Amino acid sequence: MLDKKSFWIAQNLAIAAFWLAALVLALSGPPMHRLVLVALVIFAAHVLELPLAFRMLRGRDVSALRVCLMTLLFGFTWWVPARRGVYAVR
Repeated sequence: MLDKKSFWIAQNLAIAAFWLAALVLALSGPPMHRLVLVALVIFAAHVLELPLAFRMLRGRDVSALRVCLMTLLFGFTWWVPARRGVYAVR
């Protein structure tokens, strides 16, 4: 299961839908909506995850900008399959 690209794509689609819902609520709804607060906590966790992502992808020839953007958006659901070779990172 962890080596199937479809599994990771489904995870990333769910995360993208979550970010979109949080963005819509942040822009149109009350600023302290629970989903927006959860999104801020998850974003903070992804920031803290950056050193681990860089360490895990060392030697895979991935640009620092790509590691930062993809980790901030998707977290371990991006760098784990990238490390395992499920996602092409070049």
